[in-house]
Amino acid sequence: MSADFPYDVFLSHSAKDKAVVRPLAERLRADGLKVWFDEWVLKPGDSIPAKIKEGLEHSRVLVLCMSAQAFGSDWAQLEAGTFRFRDPLNKERRFLPLRLDDSCTSGTSTIQSGVCSLLVKRISPSYCDREN
Repeated sequence: MSADFPYDVFLSHSAKDKAVVRPLAERLRADGLKVWFDEWVLKPGDSIPAKIKEGLEHSRVLVLCMSAQAFGSDWAQLEAGTFRFRDPLNKERRFLPLRLDDSCTSGTSTIQSGVCSLLVKRISPSYCDREN
């Protein structure tokens, strides 16, 4: 990973999806990725919008966890911060939408395993070449 990015992955999600996203964050971290996950980064008294902006600026990949709950929340602020990830000319950053809906409510561990493998391969190909 580039030294310019203290975080490999920024997990953007609705608080209502925390039960699904937390195991994903734990799996990514266990696989050696540096994950910006609100529970691990935000401290009492922090300015949440400022910390989110900082996290986005310092992350190589934005994983946008999409669900019915997520689309029901206020996304305007997030949209303002994701433009740099969606720019096809920006080769340093990636934007990965991740659907959490129906398919994630049953068989979550299988889905998370596949998603984690995909993310690790996309973010850190050299990680996949190592011997287990």
